[in-house]
Amino acid sequence: LIQFQKGQTPTPPPFEIFLCFGEEWPDKKPKEKKLITVQVVPVAARLLLEMFSGELSWSADSIPLQISHPDLKDRMVEQFKELHQLWQSHQRLPPVQPPPG
Repeated sequence: LIQFQKGQTPTPPPFEIFLCFGEEWPDKKPKEKKLITVQVVPVAARLLLEMFSGELSWSADSIPLQISHPDLKDRMVEQFKELHQLWQSHQRLPPVQPPPG
């Protein structure tokens, strides 16, 4: 993710997790042909990718967190806002020069 944000890699890292039940996997059969396949998308990973790519609007109402406990959702939103502010302030700092030698 950091390499993508710095422009060192052209594509963002994948954050989806695929699980296959009842069959061997990976094999030559595509996941779409499996009997039972589950895709898991970690919300935190998706939000970090959106934040680093500049696609995330930080309105608390626009973040589609699907967490059953409302206090936890609010806490996560606040933590991501703080992380975004830290990242923005870090982007405004001049590059740090390594010490000589």
